[in-house]
Amino acid sequence: MEPEALAGLKERAYRAYERGRARQAAWAASPTIAVALVASLMSDRPLTTAILGAALYVAAALLSWRGRELGRGVLPGVAAGLVPFAMAHAARAYGHLCTPAGCASICVPACLAGGVVAGVVLARALRRSDRLGASWASACGVAALTGALGCACVGFGGVLALAAGLLTGTAPLALRPARGGA
Repeated sequence: MEPEALAGLKERAYRAYERGRARQAAWAASPTIAVALVASLMSDRPLTTAILGAALYVAAALLSWRGRELGRGVLPGVAAGLVPFAMAHAARAYGHLCTPAGCASICVPACLAGGVVAGVVLARALRRSDRLGASWASACGVAALTGALGCACVGFGGVLALAAGLLTGTAPLALRPARGGA
C-alpha cells in the first residue's frame, strides 16, 4: 500500500473513532437534559435555567468525551449536585423560618448546606483518584452547575453559598497525602 493511501486510511479511521467517542459522550451526558427540564418546570427564571442547563449538558458531554479522570468526575458530580438542587427547591417551597425575632428565608442556608453535603459526597467518591486535581475540578464543576439549577432561584447569593459549601465539603481532599513516588 502506498504511503499516501495509508495516511488517508489512518486519518479516516481516526475521524471515525472520534465521531464514535463524541456520540458516546453526547449520550452519556443526556441525563443532564432531564435534570434541566425538571429545573425549568420548577423555576421562575426560565432564561437562567436554560443557560445553566445548556452549560451543564455541554460540560458533561465535553468532559465525558475527554475521558479519563475528567470523564469519571461527571456522574459523581451530577449525583452530588442533585443534593443542593433538591434542598434549594425544598427550601423555596417551604419558604421562611419564623422566630420571635423575625422571619428569614432559608434558601441561601439550604444552598450552603446542600453544597457541604455534596462536597462530602464528592470527597468520599474521589478519595482514591490517581489524578485528584482533574477529577476534583470535573466533579465539582458538574456538581456546581447541577446544584446551581436549584440555587439560582434565589439569585447569585444562592450560587455563591453552593460554591462555598462545595469547597468546604471537599476540603479534606487537600489533606490527603500525595500518591506515587518522587
